[in-house]
Amino acid sequence: MLSSMKTVKMLGFQSSLVKRIADSRSAELEAASKLRWVMVYYNASANALGIFSPAITLVLYATTTKLRGEKLDTADTFSTTAILSMVTHSANMVMTIIPRAVTTLAGFHRIQEFLLRPVLKAYREEILGDARSDTVRLDGVAIGRSPMVLRDLTFEVKAESLTIISGPTGCGKTSLLRAIIGETQPAAGKIEILTCSVGFCAQQPWLPNVTIREAIHGLSEDVSSESDKWFDRVVAACCLTHDFEALPDGDETAIGSCGMNLSGGQRQRVALARALFARTDVLLLDDCFSGLDGETEKAVFQNLFGPRGVVREIKATVLLVSDSYQHFDLADHVVVLGKGTIVYQGRWSSIGKDAAAVAKFSATPDRTKSPINNQYPLASTSTRFEPAITALVTLKQDLAPQPGDLALYGYYLRLINAADLFYFVLSTVSYAFFITIPQYWLQQWTGSDDTQTFFYVAGYIIISTLSWSSTSVQMWSVLIRMAPRSGLRLHRRLLSIVTSAPLSYFSETDRGSIMNRFSQDVQIIDKQVPAALQTVVTQIFKLVMQTVLLSTTGTWLTFSLLACMPVVYYIQRAYLQTSRQLRALELETEAAVTSNFSEIVEGIETIRAFDWTNAARQANIKAIDTAQRPELALLNLQRWLNLILDLLSGSIATGVVAKAVSLRDIVSGAQIGIALNSMLVVSSTLLKLAESWTTLETWMGAVARLKRLEETVSAEESEGRDVQDMKAWCVEGRIEFKDVTVAYSPDMVALRDINLDVAAGQKVIVCGRTGSGKSTLLLALLRLLPLQSGKILIDGVDINTVSLDHLRQRTFITVSQDPLIFDDETLRFNLDPSELVPDSTIIEALSKTGLLSHFQLTKPSPTSFLQYPLSIFAALSTGQRQLFALTRALVKAKTLRTQTGARPIVLLDEITSSLDTDTEETIWRLVEEEFSMKGHTVIMITHRVVGLRKWMVEGRDWVLVLGEGRVERVERAGGMGRSERLGMRQEMRASVRYLDG
Repeated sequence: MLSSMKTVKMLGFQSSLVKRIADSRSAELEAASKLRWVMVYYNASANALGIFSPAITLVLYATTTKLRGEKLDTADTFSTTAILSMVTHSANMVMTIIPRAVTTLAGFHRIQEFLLRPVLKAYREEILGDARSDTVRLDGVAIGRSPMVLRDLTFEVKAESLTIISGPTGCGKTSLLRAIIGETQPAAGKIEILTCSVGFCAQQPWLPNVTIREAIHGLSEDVSSESDKWFDRVVAACCLTHDFEALPDGDETAIGSCGMNLSGGQRQRVALARALFARTDVLLLDDCFSGLDGETEKAVFQNLFGPRGVVREIKATVLLVSDSYQHFDLADHVVVLGKGTIVYQGRWSSIGKDAAAVAKFSATPDRTKSPINNQYPLASTSTRFEPAITALVTLKQDLAPQPGDLALYGYYLRLINAADLFYFVLSTVSYAFFITIPQYWLQQWTGSDDTQTFFYVAGYIIISTLSWSSTSVQMWSVLIRMAPRSGLRLHRRLLSIVTSAPLSYFSETDRGSIMNRFSQDVQIIDKQVPAALQTVVTQIFKLVMQTVLLSTTGTWLTFSLLACMPVVYYIQRAYLQTSRQLRALELETEAAVTSNFSEIVEGIETIRAFDWTNAARQANIKAIDTAQRPELALLNLQRWLNLILDLLSGSIATGVVAKAVSLRDIVSGAQIGIALNSMLVVSSTLLKLAESWTTLETWMGAVARLKRLEETVSAEESEGRDVQDMKAWCVEGRIEFKDVTVAYSPDMVALRDINLDVAAGQKVIVCGRTGSGKSTLLLALLRLLPLQSGKILIDGVDINTVSLDHLRQRTFITVSQDPLIFDDETLRFNLDPSELVPDSTIIEALSKTGLLSHFQLTKPSPTSFLQYPLSIFAALSTGQRQLFALTRALVKAKTLRTQTGARPIVLLDEITSSLDTDTEETIWRLVEEEFSMKGHTVIMITHRVVGLRKWMVEGRDWVLVLGEGRVERVERAGGMGRSERLGMRQEMRASVRYLDG
């Protein structure tokens, strides 16, 4: 979800996903409740050992003494209790370690299961040193098993040639490339490749969160001056030079998590530049021009494959997946896929009469696209931020020395129910009293006569039982009530903060840092903070009770204790000044490990194709080494604290014994016994309090990070008038822009003084150059970007007075360029997050988009196929994913029309960029029939205006041309002549650089 937050907000999925995640969190805590009960029982058993062992021993000793007619000996009694205290403490430590050891072994078992899984086999044969003329050869290859995607694939790719693979949407083009790079096992046949030097450019490019220059360098270690010249050559070939000039930091601009700071076209060209920079023998390019306009595509294609192109210069063999058949005449070989096999292969010039059949499903060559980022900064698709600086500021805040903050504890305690807190405090006070009073009880017992033995025995047993009951109730209140409930509340608060954050937050913040808050911080708050708080509060009340008891034995002991307190205070203060910073640094470096590992998993196909696995592994190991440094330093610091406290404890014990010996003639043996025991116990409690307090303060750093997040991350402006009656509002869908200006920053204005009036039911096609403000227009409508001035009205209602949830869920239906699909969720949830729509509506929508056959099960099932997770079905191609997004829009539109009678406004953002002509025609027909003809206002951004002409109704629909954030002109349907269209293309061509001249 974090990688698609922009799309999540555009679709209005935020509330549904928050509920889904919150339910999963509740289910997680419910599943963990059994383990928590086991911990309660286990701790109760362990505490029984320490509490009842002295009681049983003294009862047996007193009974034996009574039967022998002897008096209970004071020295033996207190010596026995002291020895038992030491022995049972060690036994309790052993019993505490056992559950941790079992948990560790369970973790090792899971790791072992993963490591024993079969590794990826090399399904392709690398034939090195062969003098053959072909570089790649497929012989009778079949791909897929159930169902079979491709079969009987036999063709050769000549060395230093360009082979284009084409075919309709979902025919298996990407599957073929995945098989060639070794990611898919052929069901039959053989794939041979003459070299192991392979470059790969995926259709959805993988880019790590580094600078653009580092991304183009990839994981290669070749950064010589010669490589810098090659870098400039590759950047120019991919038409990225003007982009770098427009960006604040040029090629040192951070890409952001999942490439959020770049547009789709920029991401594709950066990935293409990376593949070229690697200078591999074979290049596999998977539709890497789909996000480019016609002129930029033509320029990049010429710069790569022209007579003096970069690819010709490095003598690479290229397999290119493309549906743009205007480039087919430059190919040395064309392979056309269809109906699960090869329907044509050979040179394009010899295809003859079959050309029409191929062109039917290939993208039209006359695409009216605007160049992608050749002249203007990316104002229309992403926000310019300084993520490195922001992250550094956050880290400095976490590392700054902080005194104990009572407000922080108040913040945490407010997450706890009052009743749970009452149970906890009451049981802790009771435990502190009943665990301390036995010393006083023994003093009275040893000084009494033999006639009261039964009274003291019964009293000691009752006190021990109450002590055990109190600590058991305390464990129950912490593990069963406080910890899960406070953890759930804090997780929901964190989830609300993150999902309500503006888009700028996700551009500024590394995804690993956000994930770390949901993993490390939440885990600490779930487990460590409650346990540490329990220990601290227990030691405080025990210290109070023991000090009161100690004061009854002599004032000198009380003064000794008071003298120790400043020493302990300064020790813990010195420790905390460093431990807090080390803990914050540990969390940040662990976030880097999480980010690095997530990026490796996401880009594993690209990493394997380039043979960067060792480099990726070393990068991850380096991140782990860096993360372990603060952890090791913190462990050493803890050992230092333990040593200092142990030395102090020994000094106190020595002083108490020396003082007791000097006073042996003044006080009684019982007084000396209780004084020695009490002072040793009190000093131990004081030192334990210091240790547990420092531990709690360190763990509270996780709470401080979340509190700081809540204070620093502002939510989207969500207050507004939530119009519940859709029949009374937005029934027409009229849109008015009045002097609208939108800016990402004072020096980066995306839209300037926009004045538009879109009548209800109209279809508006928005086009223009990159940076002209097309996407910003949609983002402003959805209130993903604030207005600098002006206002936007829908049926006369200012959108700023409407809640965000209502606006995005009920006022608009959005289909984004990047389809949002959750493979682990059910088909129904993906199409209907509310899960309230009838099955028939969803099935009807799937049928209209042609995806129903893709999801129907081959075997009968008692459960509807809508209830199965998407992961069990065959993977969707990029084009099918766009159809899937349209299906979701059809479901939502019909549901809202049926339930409320409203006609929500439909926003379409480049939904046909990866589709063939037939599928594109299907989508435009559905848009006309299901939206426009049923009264919906439609705003669509597209580069393929040509294919839309037949679906534009004269007098109703119009084209909006934006330029540099302003309205350049408005053309009514049928009003744009051929000369005007050619002039528009010539304007756009001016900013594209051709290397050939």
